[in-house]
Amino acid sequence: MRFGLFSLFRESPFTKLEEHAEKVQAGGELFQKAIKCYLDSDCVEFEELHLKVTALESEADRIKQNVRAHLPKGVMLPVDKFQFLWYLREADKVMDAMQDALHWLSYRTTHVPEPLVDDLLLMVDKAVEVIDQFQPMVEGAIRYFHNFSGKERDKVKDVIHDLRQKEFESDQIERKLKSDVFTLTVADPATTFHLIRLVEYIGEISNHAENAGDMMRAMIAK
Repeated sequence: MRFGLFSLFRESPFTKLEEHAEKVQAGGELFQKAIKCYLDSDCVEFEELHLKVTALESEADRIKQNVRAHLPKGVMLPVDKFQFLWYLREADKVMDAMQDALHWLSYRTTHVPEPLVDDLLLMVDKAVEVIDQFQPMVEGAIRYFHNFSGKERDKVKDVIHDLRQKEFESDQIERKLKSDVFTLTVADPATTFHLIRLVEYIGEISNHAENAGDMMRAMIAK
């Protein structure tokens, strides 16, 4: 017999996942602004935005540590504990990847060739679209674990499907960007390396988000 998650705890561990998702989404919005600022030579707010993302990463990390420290031991969860913690790990790595990308940009002022700008911004947009699926995914899971409604389960699956589709689109842009970076910056190896690694960091945002979605999908599986 399956029991509702909220019947087992005074506060559901999923409440903390929702809180964590809010931090990640807020980080995504700031990350997007920071990248746009870096690409705009007239913008002087990059470091301020960078520090705000770093602060949010620390807050998200504290939530992760709090969940790990206070998850009851020896109590039956309606989900696999390993899957629950792995979801949290991957969700937290989304925030880590945003922070890493901005750290990386802060090390060097690189001129991004104009033909690369649109695709770079598009890839960032896709990463943010992936991140924006986190809150509805977690909120839907909370509703599902209240009553194990098949309708609520299907809604969560639909959100995860959208997340994976956007991650796929991000992968396509990443491959094109890498090819174009090598073509357009061949005379400047330092710029090539800096931009390739940046694209990889942005790609990791969507990759870890997809991993988190896969874990959520496993948790709601029948």
